[in-house]
Amino acid sequence: MDPLSSAGLLGWLRFKHLVLLTTLDRSRNLHAAARAMHLSQPAASKMLRDLEGFFGFALFERLPRAMLPTELGEPVIRHAWRLLNEADRLVSDINDLRAGGYGRLLIGAIAAAAPEILPAAIARLKRERPRLSIHLQEQTSDRLLIELEYKRLDLVIGRLTHVSQHNQFDFEPLRDEPLRVVVRRDHPLTRGVAVPSLATLARWPWILHPLTSPMRGVFETALAAEGVTSPDNVVETTSIQTTLQLLLDSDMLAVLPRSVLRRPLESGQYVLLERIIGKPLDYYGIITRRDETLPSTARALIEHLRELAARPLEGVTGEASGGEVKRP
Repeated sequence: MDPLSSAGLLGWLRFKHLVLLTTLDRSRNLHAAARAMHLSQPAASKMLRDLEGFFGFALFERLPRAMLPTELGEPVIRHAWRLLNEADRLVSDINDLRAGGYGRLLIGAIAAAAPEILPAAIARLKRERPRLSIHLQEQTSDRLLIELEYKRLDLVIGRLTHVSQHNQFDFEPLRDEPLRVVVRRDHPLTRGVAVPSLATLARWPWILHPLTSPMRGVFETALAAEGVTSPDNVVETTSIQTTLQLLLDSDMLAVLPRSVLRRPLESGQYVLLERIIGKPLDYYGIITRRDETLPSTARALIEHLRELAARPLEGVTGEASGGEVKRP
């Protein structure tokens, strides 16, 4: 079989082919995909056969109850998503510019960056470009990197979650983060004398990030190192506000980066236990798609982030007044 060429692909492939691939990937059902595209099922089926004939292999496995991407089909579908997301971005940016705007900047950020240097960098950028539209998505690194890969974000402030990701992304470190255990001020654990062991802490109810997140990975690794089983009473959430409210309303514990806790500790409603969980999280930093030119707005934001990261954060090196439980 002759190898594919870029000229041949560009001359034959149409956007409707990309739409079929992504719609079928989402629905896993040819009838549903055809209906969503306002096509008859035979027309959609022929389009899929034409695609598979062009590439020379099956893109979807036909199962009794679903159509699942084949191993060879997965990268084709992944690129289809990227190309359509690029097209959506093109249309959105052009409409914004025609309406007198200055484009959009799509940022993803982990919780550790969201309350500290990122808002300061965004504020600086908005002073320079007041009509720039900025969209911020806060999530865990693993989910944000999927959005970045599929071109639904311009850059991510987070962490790489797998050693192989350096092949896809460029990473510039900004800060590392020690993890602390936080509870409400009148929690029963604040009235003890001894520093609680991990085995003791694991018996309490917890608020934790999902298992796929780097923060949860540090927590689980620390437990495993001491032979402690994972807590069985857990609420999983990435929301800092939900976590803080649950802490106030219950005897739950949470493990969070120190930078996230600076302002809550200043309120006097929360305290840190004298327990650092595991090793500090690896540096979080600026993550961009490898070998891709960034828009000028993203480059300007990155310059502000670099400058702010070089400065010590207020209250990070010292404990907030009344913020940590001290033992006699």
